[in-house]
Amino acid sequence: MHRRYFHLSGLLTMLAVIAVGSPYSSVASASTISQSHYLSSQQQSGTSQSFPETGKSVSGRFLDYWNSHGGLMQQGYPVSEEMQEKSVTDGKVYTVQYFERAVFELHPENAAPYDVLLSLLGASQYATRYPTSAPAQQPDISEGSVLFAETGHRLGGAFLSYWNSHGGLMQQGYPVSDPFTEISPLDGNPYTVQYFQRAVFELHPENQAPYNVLLSQLGTFRFKQNYSASSSTGAAVSGQDQDGDGIADAVDKCPTQPENRNGIFDSDGCPDTLDDFAGAVAGDLNSFWSQTFQASNTGYVAPRAITPYTSISRTSCGRSTPNNAFYCGPDNIIYYDSNFLQSQLTSGGDFAAAVIIAHEWGHLVQANLGILQGDYHSIDIELQADCLAGAWAKHAGEANELEAGDLQEGATALYNVGDPASVKWFSPRAHGTPQQREDSFNSGYAQGVQGCPIAGNVPPLMQVSK
Repeated sequence: MHRRYFHLSGLLTMLAVIAVGSPYSSVASASTISQSHYLSSQQQSGTSQSFPETGKSVSGRFLDYWNSHGGLMQQGYPVSEEMQEKSVTDGKVYTVQYFERAVFELHPENAAPYDVLLSLLGASQYATRYPTSAPAQQPDISEGSVLFAETGHRLGGAFLSYWNSHGGLMQQGYPVSDPFTEISPLDGNPYTVQYFQRAVFELHPENQAPYNVLLSQLGTFRFKQNYSASSSTGAAVSGQDQDGDGIADAVDKCPTQPENRNGIFDSDGCPDTLDDFAGAVAGDLNSFWSQTFQASNTGYVAPRAITPYTSISRTSCGRSTPNNAFYCGPDNIIYYDSNFLQSQLTSGGDFAAAVIIAHEWGHLVQANLGILQGDYHSIDIELQADCLAGAWAKHAGEANELEAGDLQEGATALYNVGDPASVKWFSPRAHGTPQQREDSFNSGYAQGVQGCPIAGNVPPLMQVSK
């Protein structure tokens, strides 16, 4: 299938989160991790253990470190064998091994236990994702929180408890950010996260402790970046990519089913779903708007979730309806009919579906600015949301995330859902004529946020650009 929305390089940069964060996966939930599974998943022989789940083994000092530093829960499964790799930190070659949540480096020049060190994956991902600092960080100043003078960031609450009980400085490193909200490309939902030199913590209050803090799979992501189409020695893999999607079987979760977008929306090797698409779009939208609000010194609250539905369901804004997408302010959730979005994706193109989500995100922006509480006609609110979707498209274009035809797909999608002539402009359900909707989108694309006034008032936001 010819892809037409994100260039692969652009999306991988977006997902180097963090996540719709960094494209990393979280640790499995508490219900999927049990001691019996942990024991049966390993086959031990002498000083080596093999893992059927990934076909890799761990031995020697790396096995010692793995066993004494949290094992499966903390480090994850091995996703490579030992290999020689040049360090991006000092340019020297070390023996390394990749795990789902860490990369082990062997330093025989150091006395044990410091002969096994962890790569600074968290710091690297943070610098890639947020070169000028993550937006809307909230230092934890709760009782018992700790300030790390080395980096100027605080650690408290559940994150501090996890840090203290899971290796502290040696395992996690110093915090390199304060907590902030990030959209996960895994499920499209926002989470409170905090970056450390060697890890990213995700807060999951829906889980009971100790599973209320989960770790991203930074090791898996880095390995896929470096070796997804190569062997652990860097040579091309022969006969180990059964589905031909360019992702080696060793790290392909679905080795016999190709990614139908070949890693555009994630790189797990499984056929991508509509939710993968929505999560990727949401991640890009959230990044753009959070940076825009930060640059404008204005507070921003991300949506609580991006929620699909396939049948009528109740929300705080009333019942959901077929063939629709909407932002519900009381829930702070963007809802979308999966069948409707899939039809847009199939018939109108990927950017047509993306613009539908971007329009609803425009209403989220309006909620953050207090516009939804103002005395405006429905048509004014809807046309401004179209324009704000265009402002995001302008940013995506500047970031080289668009291909020929994408803008027309977006404009056409809004044109096609314009009001029929029977709907009067003052109707409480008016969204604008087809031409008005297309023109509003194009205005946002041409002028950015400054081209999106409502009743003559320009949003107090500064358009960020690449």
